[in-house]
Amino acid sequence: MTFRDSEKERYKELKPKLFIPEARCDGYYRRHPYFFCLADDYSCENLYKTIRECAIGYFGCRHIPWHDGLDKRHLPSNHLCCSQSCCVNFLYPMTTNPKLLASVFRYFYPELAEPLPVDKDLPLKGSFPYMAFEWIGVRDYLGEAKRKGAERTRGAYFTSADFIFRFEREDGKIQIVLGEWKYTEDYRRLDKGIEVRKQNYHLAFNRDGGVFKQRGENLYGALFFDPFYQLMRLQLLAQEMELSREMGADVVSVLHICPEANREFRDRVTSPHLADMFPDKGVLEIWKELVPQDKFMSISVEDLLKTIIERVTVDDQGWADYLSTRYGWDRLSKKSSVATPVVTSHSS
Repeated sequence: MTFRDSEKERYKELKPKLFIPEARCDGYYRRHPYFFCLADDYSCENLYKTIRECAIGYFGCRHIPWHDGLDKRHLPSNHLCCSQSCCVNFLYPMTTNPKLLASVFRYFYPELAEPLPVDKDLPLKGSFPYMAFEWIGVRDYLGEAKRKGAERTRGAYFTSADFIFRFEREDGKIQIVLGEWKYTEDYRRLDKGIEVRKQNYHLAFNRDGGVFKQRGENLYGALFFDPFYQLMRLQLLAQEMELSREMGADVVSVLHICPEANREFRDRVTSPHLADMFPDKGVLEIWKELVPQDKFMSISVEDLLKTIIERVTVDDQGWADYLSTRYGWDRLSKKSSVATPVVTSHSS
């Protein structure tokens, strides 16, 4: 059984623990009813109760669509394995809580001295957020709008970081982290390297002093297979943001967050050339061979959850309990002292 299939099955037991009765009915996904989806009118319950209204408002006022979202993509997807909802459930509480952000991410970035606001985003209740979502950069660094002939949008059709945060380091430098979040995704061998796309990113890929340790047309062509194509574009966006010193950044790096349990994503190398170059490595190990250590980090959802549970304050205990119950697939066989959260109430 794949990780995706096991997660779908796990939600059979989780639905009564996490969602109100009306939300537990089978929901429609791409015109078919499924038990691993929430009832269509209750897709908002895909988000934790205390962040639900604010997160939907955040996406709405920035015209960010929800992936497979309902009501013309203005509301979250009702699919319980949605990676975007997973990302928001884990990270949205940090938008207005720099102490929480620092406590959690200092474990992975020990040089983190002080979180800084993402001051090119829109304000939240008069203050800029410390964690932002679907970031595309303050300008079209990769020339995608010219190719697509459309106005840039966050979260759709243009290279977007699933999340972004910014901090001052102990050495006084400012670092921006662009994040990619995965949940149950896995990819097949599909070459996306049509000529117009290759022309689009060619200049940034071959830039002198650019982020890639190796270059050449063979390697470039090998990157147009997801998830490498996604990683390449995000890494190039980070490179160009750093060169332009967006928001005063001295360093812009990429953080990839994916379940350790999702071996289909981690182990399946979709690019034939990269599989030949690195025959004994998985996706993320290959990427670490291609870019410098200080420009890319990969952590697991399991380690992030463990860190949150260990460092959360009593004020955020309910949120941590929810995460542990909903996304604690690796804790099923362990005796955990974490309480089961109460069923949430519906709110849009």
